[in-house]
Amino acid sequence: MPSGLTLGLLGLTSFLFLASTPAALAADAALLVLLFIDGRRTKAPSAAREVPRISSLGVVTEVAITVTNEMEHPISLRMTDDLDPSLRRISGPDGRDEWEDGFAAEIPARTVLRCRYNVRPRARGFLSLGAIHLRTLSPWGLAWRRSSVAVSDTLQVQPGVRDLLRDRSSHAIRRKLRTPGARRNLQWGDGREFESLRDYAEGDDPRTIDWKASAKRRKYVVRNYEAERSQNIILAIDAGRHMRERLPPVRAGEVERGGGGDEAGWRRVAAGDAQAGPLDRERMDYALGACMMIASRAQNFGDRVGVVVFDDRVRHVSPPRRSDPPSLARTLAGVETRLVEPNYPLALATLGRNFRKRSLVILFCDIIDGSVSRALVTSLTRIGRAHLPLAIAIRNPALERAAARPASTSADAYHRAAAEEMVQARATTLQVMRQSGILVVDTPPGDTLVRTLDKYVEIKERGLL
Repeated sequence: MPSGLTLGLLGLTSFLFLASTPAALAADAALLVLLFIDGRRTKAPSAAREVPRISSLGVVTEVAITVTNEMEHPISLRMTDDLDPSLRRISGPDGRDEWEDGFAAEIPARTVLRCRYNVRPRARGFLSLGAIHLRTLSPWGLAWRRSSVAVSDTLQVQPGVRDLLRDRSSHAIRRKLRTPGARRNLQWGDGREFESLRDYAEGDDPRTIDWKASAKRRKYVVRNYEAERSQNIILAIDAGRHMRERLPPVRAGEVERGGGGDEAGWRRVAAGDAQAGPLDRERMDYALGACMMIASRAQNFGDRVGVVVFDDRVRHVSPPRRSDPPSLARTLAGVETRLVEPNYPLALATLGRNFRKRSLVILFCDIIDGSVSRALVTSLTRIGRAHLPLAIAIRNPALERAAARPASTSADAYHRAAAEEMVQARATTLQVMRQSGILVVDTPPGDTLVRTLDKYVEIKERGLL
């Protein structure tokens, strides 16, 4: 295609028509001949792309494109490539994506140029990167030659954790993950294994004193216990429609203070996926991040981890095995939410049939619909006869804020009343679950990882399983 220089020269030759039409036609013909010759001299460079095989949701990932100039003269070119819609390039300081319209580069003769850019995955799963598109300027600068290199790469995006950790949350979780095992004497020998003897220290539970050993040593000695090991943990993941809802990473207290964004930001959250802010994640993403944290901590405890993924059908079942976070991450990368109601009776009945040994069943969900909630309570109560159920309910902070927002119009009053009714129905269901002996963690999105990990460690330390 003609370059800007060629178009400029054609514009100049048009003025020759004012003086001599034959001269103008001759000039145009000569320019077209030069354009043809120059275009034929242009050889498309070769290109290749390097992309990591695995990344995590929300984590900046580097992509490299290598272009080889095999000609005896330098070339100027512009290049770009096809990206999955869920991959977002990181813009430059001016906020402009210089790759979108073509990244400009100069490559000396017989030289290989390596260019890099960063992307941030906005969805889990297997994301594709397609063809590389090049526009090469001819040696005389009269024409651009378009070419495409048919390459195809796949980036496996696993559940993210790093982007969900903020402020004190990251410090709290790192501290918990560094602890090799629970050894605090919270309760006397309940579901715990004897580990060692040590000298009594102020604050120790007197019930842990070993009187026989104390008499021999002529000083107080206490028994050190650690949580039981090699227990089963089942991660039951609801992949129904409520888990697709996008939520900001709000923590406890921020809803009441109106934190987590301005009023427009909260309206974007309530409006749905298309208008969600850059930090918003699906409810599922918070759940899967917590699953990865549990798997990491289960390694320290020596526990086995199994997975059940379901919506209106059971989509995936893997039996408990020695905790392997990388393997679990590959499994969870392909989890997709669907716009269907979850079938809790089917999922938990399947879980009960497949896993006979008493296990800690951690269910990630939310409680909104009344009939579905009743089915959930009934199913969890039934499975609680053989297992220890723990429900992780990730609430919607926008809904809570709507229920607390002052009403200035009749429409506002209607929206507030509807939100209040949903919040109250949810609270009632959670209370019924607690009264039925089901452990419940009711958490805002930003605290999901910390609170889930806290509850798991507490269950281990108290020997509840």
